[in-house]
Amino acid sequence: MQPLFIRAELITICSTEPTMSSRPLAVLQTCFSPSWGGLEIQTLEVTRQLRKRGHRVFLACCRGSRLAQEAIRLDISVLQLDVKGYFHPVIMVRLARFIVRHRIDIIHAQYSKDIATVVPASLISRRRLPILLSKRVGSYIKKKDLFHRFTYSHIDKVLAISDVIHRNVLDTTPMTPERVITLHDAINTDEFSPQQVNPQPVRNEFGYDDTMIVIGFVGRFSPGKGHEEFLEAAASLRKKYRHVRFLVVGEASYGEQSYEQRIHSMARSLGVYDVVTFAGFRRDIPHIMASFDIFAFPSHAESFGVALIEAMAMERAVVSTDCDGVLDIVVNGHTGLYVRPRKSDELAAALAQLIDDKELREKMGKAGRARVKELFDQNTQLAKLEEAYYNLLKTATQRS
Repeated sequence: MQPLFIRAELITICSTEPTMSSRPLAVLQTCFSPSWGGLEIQTLEVTRQLRKRGHRVFLACCRGSRLAQEAIRLDISVLQLDVKGYFHPVIMVRLARFIVRHRIDIIHAQYSKDIATVVPASLISRRRLPILLSKRVGSYIKKKDLFHRFTYSHIDKVLAISDVIHRNVLDTTPMTPERVITLHDAINTDEFSPQQVNPQPVRNEFGYDDTMIVIGFVGRFSPGKGHEEFLEAAASLRKKYRHVRFLVVGEASYGEQSYEQRIHSMARSLGVYDVVTFAGFRRDIPHIMASFDIFAFPSHAESFGVALIEAMAMERAVVSTDCDGVLDIVVNGHTGLYVRPRKSDELAAALAQLIDDKELREKMGKAGRARVKELFDQNTQLAKLEEAYYNLLKTATQRS
């Protein structure tokens, strides 16, 4: 049965038609970032999950990007555009035509720079569509000039992924408090469940026997993620613990290959290649997380940290830096341990504490999963996102 799509301006509610808060929507997700990391992965996941919930979802992204490739692999409807910079009239017109042709109900921009393209395209389409912006990265630049006042005046709601980003949006943009809400990123806690995932295949793959403690790190190779501190901690811990191994999962994103090469060179110079394994990009993240005994998150600054909630959902104790969006996730001494950014000695000491105390690891792991199920469950957060969509559509209908 084909879903019913009706322009928001023309909806008439009656007993035989779907209500505003239940009918399937035509949603345009946009992300014109050329990179491949947490932001882009979350964009893909939100798009995929909205489609599973019955909505008609499209993704507009950079031509040839990793995001475009992954979306096509998942059979998602993709519009690939050569978006570079801020002003490209031809692309704006093309996007406007796409909006009209596919009767889009709502636009959800996942990348801040998207709005320079999305807002003009929406105006050209004359659809008066609600526009949401997910704000995932903080800014040190005030965006209250004429250009940003114009573009942000057409943003109906900003969804900040953490409290620190929420404050940053209010500090740096023209958005008013009632137009900004915090909506954390989330994961499927059924997929990330220690009861559903067997850790043994991954441990066998990398030669980890049952006597070994595996400390994991998952993240793209990007300056500020803390790879240096992780390797320095590994160099320190290997002197004391012969049974500890370190597994690094992730790859370089767009323009960051030289950084990955520097990290590999650092591992060689520290003499830790015998205990540190670089696994590259993996799709089986639940199995990877299950293979760890401890998860390390030494990022210098992080707007949120999806890898943290993935590890916690798998009942893994975590050691994390105590900054920014991480403060929304980890409860120090309860679900994990905090260390200061760029302090490899503190990271090594906290990891040693968990290496030595299996009971503490297990206690923190269970507390961590309970916290993720309460605050970062995908079904709950998607329902909140849908509620935001429907509320904005209702407001748009009343205005028209």
